[in-house]
Amino acid sequence: MATRKKHHRFVTKAWVGAVVAMMILIPSFIDRIILCSNQLPLPEKQITNGHQNQIFKNATRDQDLHDIVRQQTKRMSPNGLILHAISIGNPRSASTLQFNAVCVSLFLHILNFAPALANNTSCIFVGGLKKFKKKEKQRSKSNPQVIKMHFKPNCTEVLNDTWLFSTARDLSDGREEKSWLIDHCGTQERIGYIQDLETLSEIGLDGILRKYGDVFSLEPHMMDAMIEYFDIWDKLRVCCGRQMSKYWRNDLLPTNSSLKDATMKKHSLCPTLVIDDVEKQFMETKLYKLLHLYENMRPINRPSMVDEVLTGKYCSEYNDAVKSRGIGFNQGLQT
Repeated sequence: MATRKKHHRFVTKAWVGAVVAMMILIPSFIDRIILCSNQLPLPEKQITNGHQNQIFKNATRDQDLHDIVRQQTKRMSPNGLILHAISIGNPRSASTLQFNAVCVSLFLHILNFAPALANNTSCIFVGGLKKFKKKEKQRSKSNPQVIKMHFKPNCTEVLNDTWLFSTARDLSDGREEKSWLIDHCGTQERIGYIQDLETLSEIGLDGILRKYGDVFSLEPHMMDAMIEYFDIWDKLRVCCGRQMSKYWRNDLLPTNSSLKDATMKKHSLCPTLVIDDVEKQFMETKLYKLLHLYENMRPINRPSMVDEVLTGKYCSEYNDAVKSRGIGFNQGLQT
């Protein structure tokens, strides 16, 4: 009888020891899976009342990642936690590309280093200086936000922790832009990236996206998701919606439209695309699905923020409206 009791005590201690060892080792193992994975963590539930409940949609689908996310936030980005950014650029200078890239990069940065703030992350366009001043006064210092503008800001109105991004025509123009920001905003450390069309042409979209990834300390699997997402978005940006290429819109306009220019060159890419297929492909990307889970981020999932919500047929419907009704730049389907 005594021998049986000793045996039971031994077995009980062994089971307790095994459970403790598993509690110690499994979180570390799962953390390694996440950091080394080529998949993007997709939260099935948004953060509610400060509680993080994320489900990783791959081999660790059924694991609660609350503890892992908390461990991840202990790792500090080399540039610190970036909460605020401004994207400055003239129209038709790839300013929307920069704004969207900064917006998505900041969101992924927050998701990685401060996930409790992900629900409060937003990206907005401000059309004038008065609106900008009003927005800056209303802006919460703790809520992450990217602002896009087509004018130079009054830097005395900008929050001190704001990172500045801008667009330029070429390298020379970019150097002038950087000098202006340093002279008027008194900062060099928080100038994120001056994106110029010359460099964009040389290193391509993927190369430009990696520049933003470096600023926001994005991990490799996040960069892979961004490149997949923007490679398709770039086609929609040019060939679909209210702010499509002026050359493609001109091709689509009816011959009797007062907006049509018979001397304008034809677009080479857009006629080769089955635009609904491209739209659906975009909606199937990991990053599109992730952004769609966060209400504030959904406007980014469009060719431009003024476009309607994508449906899988929005682009063809819009293109048909240009052909049949001759709608112009920034005009919607209901025009």
